[in-house]
Amino acid sequence: MRNKVCVVIVSHKGGNLLLECVSSVLRLTKYQNYRVIVVDDYPNDENLKVAYRRKPKKLKIIFLERHESASYARNLGIEYSILRENAKYIIFLDSDVKVLDSNWMNNLVKIMENYKEIGILAPIIYTPVGNQTFTKRRVQFVDYVPSACMIVRRSVIEKIGGFDPDFWPLGNEDPDFCNRVKLSGYKIAITGVTKVFHQTNIKRRISTYWSFIHTKNYVRYILLNLRKGNFYEIFSLIAIRRNFSDSFRPSNLIFVPDWYRRLVFLPLALLVNLLNIRKILKLRRNRSSFHFLNPMIKISDERKRKI
Repeated sequence: MRNKVCVVIVSHKGGNLLLECVSSVLRLTKYQNYRVIVVDDYPNDENLKVAYRRKPKKLKIIFLERHESASYARNLGIEYSILRENAKYIIFLDSDVKVLDSNWMNNLVKIMENYKEIGILAPIIYTPVGNQTFTKRRVQFVDYVPSACMIVRRSVIEKIGGFDPDFWPLGNEDPDFCNRVKLSGYKIAITGVTKVFHQTNIKRRISTYWSFIHTKNYVRYILLNLRKGNFYEIFSLIAIRRNFSDSFRPSNLIFVPDWYRRLVFLPLALLVNLLNIRKILKLRRNRSSFHFLNPMIKISDERKRKI
């Protein structure tokens, strides 16, 4: 039997996009030994309950009792995947991502089996406004891939733990995770042999609240990870790369719609993070081995009841 794979999908009021995501995985995936784990922190999501009242055996839904960070929900999915499903690989999939070909999981697993040095692998990720990742090569090594779709080796999780839940509610937890993976000795790569579609729209209007959240989490990311030689990452506060596997050259940049708000919120974001500076500095000193899961990856009694 082939190695077990768990697909962890985190959702908050995902609606029809979540249903399309899950349906695309269950309908198209040829790989046999897998299970989809949906972690939804909106327990009143009646659409999800009705749609999957007769849920397939390959689907597990975990409803959280309150709104948690995306990292917290992913970590719960990790714990379930390892402890209950004994998964060797975990695929993180955003709730607004659709699978496009039936061999997507086969292709990702095959590359992970052939390249033992890879800790994280991502496919080509298309979006309505460009590519989050793109390559024509079978394997191309990069510094970072977005968590919209990535496969992670279990041994990586056992070595460094999960995502940092203090990136609340979301934002910058995936580049932070990638940095810790690299520091632990594994490589990060993208592959051109399979692709998915991310239905996000980075040009959508962003509220004042989310402008502050993105700025706050970005400052935390910088304080945790900034090293000499990668100061260019500062520019990601106001602009993002069309292709994450490419550099910060002008033709590869898209200014975020709320860049001016982020600059305005920068002093407040600095203050919020400085209040937690002792904890941040402690994490910074030990980036490659700090566990945001239990050291033995055990599920607490409270979480067992939820699961």
